[in-house]
Amino acid sequence: MSKKLRFGIIGVGRMGGRHAFNMAWGFVHDAKLVAVCDLLPSALDKFKRHKKIKKYSSYKEMIENENLDAVIIATEHYSHGEIARYCIEKKVHVLIEKPLTVTKGDSEKVLEVAKENPDVLVGIDFNQRSNKMYRKAKKLISSGKLGNIQRVDYIITNWYRSDAYYKQGGWRGTYCEEGGGCLINQCVHQLDILQWLIGMPDKITAKTKTVDRNIYTENDIVAIFEYPEYNCSFSASSHELSGVNRLEIALDKGRIVIGSFFMKIYRHKSQKQVNKETTFGYGMSPSTLTISSYGFFRLIKDLVLGQQIRAIRAFAKAIKNKGKPLASVEEGINSVELINAIYLSSWKGEKVSLPIDADEYEKELEIKREEEKNKIKG
Repeated sequence: MSKKLRFGIIGVGRMGGRHAFNMAWGFVHDAKLVAVCDLLPSALDKFKRHKKIKKYSSYKEMIENENLDAVIIATEHYSHGEIARYCIEKKVHVLIEKPLTVTKGDSEKVLEVAKENPDVLVGIDFNQRSNKMYRKAKKLISSGKLGNIQRVDYIITNWYRSDAYYKQGGWRGTYCEEGGGCLINQCVHQLDILQWLIGMPDKITAKTKTVDRNIYTENDIVAIFEYPEYNCSFSASSHELSGVNRLEIALDKGRIVIGSFFMKIYRHKSQKQVNKETTFGYGMSPSTLTISSYGFFRLIKDLVLGQQIRAIRAFAKAIKNKGKPLASVEEGINSVELINAIYLSSWKGEKVSLPIDADEYEKELEIKREEEKNKIKG
């Protein structure tokens, strides 16, 4: 039996706590949890029965004392960059919970340190990349079998969060503590999938607003991503009771539709070729349909262990085999930049070109943070 990797987890609240218990009970076969760290004693108290797991209130002490192979960072968003840079410089492999950081500028600092330490594996926990439906779509688009992309629509409105959700943590729904609302906390997964499948847009126009919640940030987003040959619409919210999750990619020779549990692939003749040959003014060309499912047993595993466990397993395997993580730092920066660009467009009321000015975003975000502080004081 090969030696198991020594893991530590920094931040063992909701998500970090779930990672910790999955590892403590042996569900990540290539790794063992040897230490956890959190600023809150109540979070560490959950691990009283696990005597072999060391508890720390300082991540630096944990790194210095435990001879760790890797850490998972699951702290509040603004702290991701500083903690990641410290761990990388200490030659500890790092898996960061989404988002990589709050701003493009801070994310680029992580990338700089990662490049200076090429033997250290750094990944982002974008677990949706392990979804076999998205992976199949990625392969199909890259193959060119369905031709060029003509249109993309992504609607993700099944992130329902009530006022009770925001009251559970004072950091939720704030610019000061979370760096934003639904967009940065929930939609970051879908934005990563988008840039992974179709790349980064040239320009973004967006509107964000708050609907029926006592929070300072947005819970409703509509954006248009402009690409050289097509446009992509992105709509998201966390206030709808009957929301949906649907990605539709129309291509010259077919269409890909992905929902929460099923994937549909339509194949037909080239639209461009049909347009040249047809004598009819309207109508539809015959197509074949293939339907794939997410998988019943896979769904049950996700409900019990969480989708994130696949990303952790893949990360541990990548360390052992000197491979690559599901999502790299460079790709983590892409999703952060999309978030920053959407906010910039909405705040300024204008179209934004990519790449964005990182310094400009920092200044605009600070304005929002100050406005939020003044509202709280008032």
